[in-house]
Amino acid sequence: MKSDRFILVWLAALSLGGAVNLRAEDLTDVVVEADAKDDDSVLPPHFAGSATVIDSEQIAKSGVRSVADLLAAQGGIRLTSTSGNSSDSAVHMRGFGENSSSRVLVLVDGRPVNRPDMAGVSWLEIPIARLDHVEILSGSQTARFGDHAVGGVINLVTKDGGKAATVVEGAGGSDGYMLARLSHQDTWAGNRVAFDLEHNFTDGWRDNSYNELESAAFRWGRDLTPGIATDFGVSWADEEGGFPGPLTKDRFLLNPRESIYALAGQADQYFSEQNRYTADGTLLLGKGSDYSFAIPLSFYQRDLQWNFGPGFHTDNLLETITLSPHFDARGESWSAQAGLDFSRDTLDLQQYAEIARIHRTGQAALDREILGLHANADWEPWKDWHLSAAARWAQSEVDANARSFTFPSDPALNFDRGNDGDNQAYQVGLRWDARKDLSTWLRYDRLYRLPSMDEIASYQGFPLSVPFNDQLHAETGDNVELGAEWNPGNWSLRVNGFLQWMEGEIAYDYLRNLNVNLADTKRSGVELSTGYHAERWSADLHYTLLHAEYESGPYAGKEVYLVPNRALSATISCRPLDCVTVQAEYQYTGDAFEGNDFQNVQEKLPSYAVTNLLLRYEPRPGLSIYARVNNLFDKNYATVKYSGIWYPAAGRQFIVGIRREL
Repeated sequence: MKSDRFILVWLAALSLGGAVNLRAEDLTDVVVEADAKDDDSVLPPHFAGSATVIDSEQIAKSGVRSVADLLAAQGGIRLTSTSGNSSDSAVHMRGFGENSSSRVLVLVDGRPVNRPDMAGVSWLEIPIARLDHVEILSGSQTARFGDHAVGGVINLVTKDGGKAATVVEGAGGSDGYMLARLSHQDTWAGNRVAFDLEHNFTDGWRDNSYNELESAAFRWGRDLTPGIATDFGVSWADEEGGFPGPLTKDRFLLNPRESIYALAGQADQYFSEQNRYTADGTLLLGKGSDYSFAIPLSFYQRDLQWNFGPGFHTDNLLETITLSPHFDARGESWSAQAGLDFSRDTLDLQQYAEIARIHRTGQAALDREILGLHANADWEPWKDWHLSAAARWAQSEVDANARSFTFPSDPALNFDRGNDGDNQAYQVGLRWDARKDLSTWLRYDRLYRLPSMDEIASYQGFPLSVPFNDQLHAETGDNVELGAEWNPGNWSLRVNGFLQWMEGEIAYDYLRNLNVNLADTKRSGVELSTGYHAERWSADLHYTLLHAEYESGPYAGKEVYLVPNRALSATISCRPLDCVTVQAEYQYTGDAFEGNDFQNVQEKLPSYAVTNLLLRYEPRPGLSIYARVNNLFDKNYATVKYSGIWYPAAGRQFIVGIRREL
C-alpha cells in the first residue's frame, strides 16, 4: 500500500503548479495558438455511422475518477465489473456480453492498447488529466483499424502541448478515496511539451477491493522543418488492487460489501500488482501538405504479479511492439490512406506454489505476430454525397509452449504448439449531407476478430480439455448500418439501426471446458441519441434496444447471455447561477440471462437503475469546487452473475474535490 505518498504528491503538485503559474504571468505578452494533436483523431470528417465526441470541457467538468466513469456518464457506454470498482470495468458495445473487452478496440492517440490476452484495459492507466477529447465510433470498424473493432472503437486523444495551461486537482471521499492530479502543457522555443502526474487510491466499496495507482507521463513534439514534424512520449504506471470475489445470492442480499476471501482469512492471497511502461513516437513527413508519410512506433511493457489464492501465484511479463507506417493523400474532393500494421506480442509466465515465490510450479512463453495491409478512401462524387471504402488483409501467427514442474507428464499442462491464419475485412459507406443540419448514412462491414492467447492456449494453471486449440479460428461476420442525424438549433437527434451476423462466434463452452467457435449469432438493434444544449440548460439521452441470439448449433433460437435488451443513459444539467452547475446522471440496464445460461432457463440478472448527482461551484474562472454522489439512492445491484454466483456493484459513494486551472 502506498497511500502515505498521497500528501507528498499533493504538495508537489501545488508547488509545481504555483511555479508554472508564475512563469505564465511573466509571459502574458506571448500568445501561442496550438491545439491537441489533430492527427490523432480517427473520426472521419464525413463518417457513415454513429459517433459521439466527449470534448475537453465535458471532461474538465465531469468530476469522475476514471475514463470508465466518463464513458458511462457522457458517452452512454455500459460497464460491468467483478470488483465493484469502475477502474477495472469491461466496456460493452453492440450486444457483446462475455469477453466484451476483446470486441471493443481502445486506442490512445490512434494506437491500439488492447492486450493479446483477455485482460481488459486499465482505465486508470490513462488519467483524466491527460485527455483532450474522446471519440466513440459505434459498430464494426475492422477494415479501418484491425483486430478487436467488432462492436466499436474508443479513441482517447491526449494533450501534447500548445497554449500554456496547468491544472491541479485534488479530491477525497468515502471508502478512503483520495486523488491528486497535476498536468501542464506549454510551448517553449517551438517545443510542445505536456506532462501529468496522478495518485489515485480507494479502499473500495467492497472488502478487499482496494485499488491504488500512481502514474506519470511526458510528451514532446516539434516541427523540425516546415514540412517535417515529430513527437515522442513516455508513460509509467504502478497499480495494485484486491479481488473481493463473488457471493451466493443469500450473501449478496444480506451484505453485498463482504468478500468471501476476507471471510476465509485469505484476503492477503488475492490481489495483483503491476507496473506498466510505454514509449511511442511518430515521424511525420509532409505535414500540412496534400501528401504525407507517417511512421508511428510504440513499445509497451506490463509486469504483472497475479495472486489468486493459495497455490496460484503468477508473474506475467508482456511486451508489445507496434509499427504502423502509412501514406496519406488528399485532393479537393477526396482523401486516401494506405499502410501496414505490424505488431509483436511476447508473454512470459512463471507460476509459483506460494506468494513468496520460492517453488516454481510451471512456466509458459507465448509469441504472437500480426502483419496487416490496409487502405481506405473517401470521395465526394457529387456535392454533399460522400462515399467511403476500406479494406484490410491480416496474417497472424501464434507460438506457445508451456511446462508444468508439478505434473511434467500431463499433456494438458505440457505442450509446444503453434498455428497461423489470415483474414480479410472490408467496408463501404455512403453519407448524404442533405442540409447543413441533416445527414443520413448507410454502411456495410465485413469483419473479423482474432482469438486471444487465453482462448487458444491453456497456460495459466487452469487446464482446458485441449491445451492448445488448433481448431479455434477467428470469428467473422457482416454488419449493416442505416441512420440519420438532425441538428436543428439547440437540439440534436440521431437514430441508427444495425444488423450484425457473426460466424463461429468464440465462447467458453463450460460443458466441454474449452473455448470454441460455438455458433453463428445475430444481433439487431436501434440506437437513439438526443440532446438539447442552451446557455442555462443541457440534456443528453442515449437509448439502445437490441436483440442477440444464437442462429445455429445446440442453442439455436436462444438469447446470448449477459446481453440486456435495453439500456438507457441520460444526463441533465442546469446553471441556476453563472457560478453554479447542478447535474444529474441516470443509467438504466435491462435484465439479462446469467453467464453460462445457454439454455435461457436460469434466474436472470435483474435490471437496475443508478442515479448520480454532481454539484459544481466556480467562484472565479479557472477555479471549481465539486461534489459528486454516485449511486445516490444506494441501489443494491450486480452487473455480472455466473451460474447463480453474484458480483455486487458499488453502493452509494461520495466525492468532494477542487480543481484549479492556472
